[in-house]
Amino acid sequence: MMKYPILVHEFSFNKIKNGSRKVGVHLLDKKSQQVKLHDILEMHNRANGEVIECEVKGIAIFDNFKDLVEALSPQALGYDSEEEVLIRLNRMYSIDLQRELNAVAFFIAPSFVNMRRLDRGALERE
Repeated sequence: MMKYPILVHEFSFNKIKNGSRKVGVHLLDKKSQQVKLHDILEMHNRANGEVIECEVKGIAIFDNFKDLVEALSPQALGYDSEEEVLIRLNRMYSIDLQRELNAVAFFIAPSFVNMRRLDRGALERE
């Protein structure tokens, strides 16, 4: 089992923490390709360094974000509508990068909440 630190915006972090978001959505870059079932995604809140460790319970790969969003419920992604999810993803990832890489959904379950703080600079250097 491996651990992968991920910087998360506070809005998304809080949805994971309160259980309203059960799927982490990412582009399938080299780091995401390494993640396996039962690995731990360390979600680091960009705003305050709070950490939640989430176990990967499932992985699904899609051609693009549109296919991913159409296949999964917006509620599992922490939103009310497909359109809202796509707007958020388009703000986070450039269209060029989206064309270059596939999309991946990590089905996650928080394993426990860890209230420690981490040096953000150290995480960004990884």
